[in-house]
Amino acid sequence: MIAILPSRLWAACLLVAAVGCAAAATTQPVPPSWQQEYWARFDDHDWDAAIKSAEQLVAAARPATAATGLRLAEALSLLGSAQLSKGDLVAAEAAFTEALQLAEQHGGSRSSAALIDPLRGLGYTLAAEGRHDRAIPYLDRALLLSRRSAGLFDISQQGLLRQLAASQRAVGSAPEGERHMLYLRRLGEHAYGANDPRLIPILCIVGDWYVEVGQMDLARQNYRAAVAIAERKLGKNSLAAIEPLRGFASSYTREIALSFFGLSPRVDRLGNLDPNAHVEGEPMNPRYLSGEGERALARALQVVQANPDASLPTVMGTLLQAGDWFVMKLQPEKAMPYYEHAAQALATADPTQATPEINAALSFPVQIFYPTPPIATRNLNRPATETVDHFVLDGDRCRRDRQGRQRAPGRTGRRRTARRALSPALRRWQAGGDDRRGLSTGVQDPQGGEGRGVGGRHRVTPRCDRTRSAASRTPQPRRAKPRTA
Repeated sequence: MIAILPSRLWAACLLVAAVGCAAAATTQPVPPSWQQEYWARFDDHDWDAAIKSAEQLVAAARPATAATGLRLAEALSLLGSAQLSKGDLVAAEAAFTEALQLAEQHGGSRSSAALIDPLRGLGYTLAAEGRHDRAIPYLDRALLLSRRSAGLFDISQQGLLRQLAASQRAVGSAPEGERHMLYLRRLGEHAYGANDPRLIPILCIVGDWYVEVGQMDLARQNYRAAVAIAERKLGKNSLAAIEPLRGFASSYTREIALSFFGLSPRVDRLGNLDPNAHVEGEPMNPRYLSGEGERALARALQVVQANPDASLPTVMGTLLQAGDWFVMKLQPEKAMPYYEHAAQALATADPTQATPEINAALSFPVQIFYPTPPIATRNLNRPATETVDHFVLDGDRCRRDRQGRQRAPGRTGRRRTARRALSPALRRWQAGGDDRRGLSTGVQDPQGGEGRGVGGRHRVTPRCDRTRSAASRTPQPRRAKPRTA
């Protein structure tokens, strides 16, 4: 299954990825001498030391003047980046906001390149706080300025494109997010080439986004392209093929999960996503998970076995996903060997690789799948053209004792009374009756008192017999038997 990162961790990963992409550019200049200590701490992910170094840079640049205004804005952007990576969103938002104001005041133009870092950082921070509607304008503006200053296909823009697509998906505007994902893939093809192995992570990012919006066919196309590049350029047993193979398999389990929420992942065109909308659909049977996805997982396991030097997260993630696959298929006897193998790999691994997340992987099940018995859903899972809904209102009136006081009927008596009253209606519906009105089967008080009623509304969904005519489904009056002498 696809792991969904918390918003704070996701924003930090995007920020680190943006810095890495900038460093991987062709001619990236060395940072100024006054920033070298900060970047050394930042590259080591020592956020506290990076924050302390950035605070010293901010203090040295104050007060803001015409000569030091842009330097102070840059120092505040560095401080906000370290705070965002640590998860201190409130402080990061304040730092980026002040940096943006200073850059607009001393930059000389509203289209200056000095605005890119504050805009990008403020957009990442607002998205990490869940305020995607406010983050989108800042990210759009940062992307526009980046294209003006660095060109249309600068690889450092992929962080902005990823966050814009994620925020657009969060607010329900899937077509706009898809436009950014397609541009991200085109950017990678322009920078690396259509068959370069460095394009594999970008294809997996695009595939993961399509899985999140329920477009499984488009997601699998990107995963297949990534697997083909890995096997053609790096060999059949390349570790680069594991991620797209696992993503390809996870699209099938995600499809099953969406069907149980009433969402149909098989649509012709990607439309806007309404989080409050409910689409009627028939749940898919997890017993019949695609064999293609199972073969992809088996192929990923073969690659793991062929590479003894594979990292512990790669080994654990692949084994656990294989076990979860068979748990969803209701085959626990096939899932247990993969869980046992994962436990052995964790026990024999290097302690330095065992992060808290990996240690907690087998402490408690992440996913528990309890399917509803088929006998309870056999009619509910049928198409609407094959069923008809009937509603019954059953109830009971409080009786009076011999002194005239009201008393609630006993639990056994209430069940017996409701069962006796409901039986004729149920028999009529099972015989093909077409009465759609709610029937009140409440028992009246024999003393004539009002009393307090006990009742409930029940829904009965019998299967329609389409082979019978409409006349035969209409209840006919009983004919009196002729008397015999």
